[in-house]
Amino acid sequence: MTERISYLTKHLKVHPKDFSTRRGLVALVNKRRRLLNYLYRVDSERYTSVIKSLGIRHKIPGNVEDKAEKYSRYPGQKAVKKHLLKK
Repeated sequence: MTERISYLTKHLKVHPKDFSTRRGLVALVNKRRRLLNYLYRVDSERYTSVIKSLGIRHKIPGNVEDKAEKYSRYPGQKAVKKHLLKK
């Protein structure tokens, strides 16, 4: 998969307007990213060895916060002034 990604990258450098190839390249990169994320969750030692052997950079997947955790550090909604409310 990595060889195909590098081949398509070289192809796009020569043919920058080839959007169907670009779409396929993005799909392959995303598929590889998902597989590496899975491998990191299951066996992190094997993940590091695969990354080193392929010679690629991969950002370790972070924890996804839920809505309450994400917005808990911000102040709450301001109080609505009573005289501005329509009756």
